[in-house]
Amino acid sequence: MSFQSDESQAQTSRNNLPFTAQPTEKWKIRWDRSDDFNGDSVDWRKWNASPENFGAWVWDNQNNTSVADGTVRLTMRKLDEPVTVGRRAPTPYTSGMLKSHVKGTYGYYEARIKGAPLFPGVCPAFWLYSRIDDTILAEGETRYSEIDIVELTQRGDRLEGNEKVADFNLHAILSNGKPGIAGRSWQRPNDARFKADQANELKLPFDPRDDFHIYGCDVTPETITWFVDGQQVGQKPNRYWHREMNVAISLGLRPPYSIYTPKGFVPSDVDAADAFPTSMEVDYVRIWQRIP
Repeated sequence: MSFQSDESQAQTSRNNLPFTAQPTEKWKIRWDRSDDFNGDSVDWRKWNASPENFGAWVWDNQNNTSVADGTVRLTMRKLDEPVTVGRRAPTPYTSGMLKSHVKGTYGYYEARIKGAPLFPGVCPAFWLYSRIDDTILAEGETRYSEIDIVELTQRGDRLEGNEKVADFNLHAILSNGKPGIAGRSWQRPNDARFKADQANELKLPFDPRDDFHIYGCDVTPETITWFVDGQQVGQKPNRYWHREMNVAISLGLRPPYSIYTPKGFVPSDVDAADAFPTSMEVDYVRIWQRIP
């Protein structure tokens, strides 16, 4: 598999077409969900300043997002004292996440990303996700859609080569006919029943922490197709990913600094004194829609 040089990527980032666009294709860029980060601060008209919390850390965009030199930097920090937000368990970890105000479904999604230097321990991610609608009761109907355009460096050990493993996965919640949370039937890519249609794993031919690379995803009513530096790296049928979704870029916590419990991920007791802070960088996020 051949990947483009960073020089050609930089040139591509200045045009208004997807990196994979063909000469006969027509595209319209959606600036309400796209950002070149050319200012001196995050444009909160596009991005949610206080997204909901759901991990072993909390989002603190005021202290963990910054824009300079044409990129946005998202940082994970470990505080001296744990913080408590809402009903969530106390955690010493805070991070940054940009979640779009505007939602969409089909189109081409692209970002140019440089991973965080820490490995293992954090996961730079570019993804799409909907809200969970527990009012949907018809059995088999989709309550939640999530498309992971890319998740980087989330393997929790230092085995040689694991820093190059990237994931391009699909998650969904279907209704089992019951109301509320009891009616959620998760379709996860690590479940053997759904792996063939929802899991994509690739060992990249480069270390994503060393430089910027372009990660893209073409979402159509029929298929979901993933790209790295313009090269197709996966395709799955679009079975459940038709709900309106927010665009997100984020830096999440991973093992060994978090562990999974019956109540979800919580911070571990592993010493993290010298590991944090650590930051990912994003040159741009761009979303296009096809013009018939």
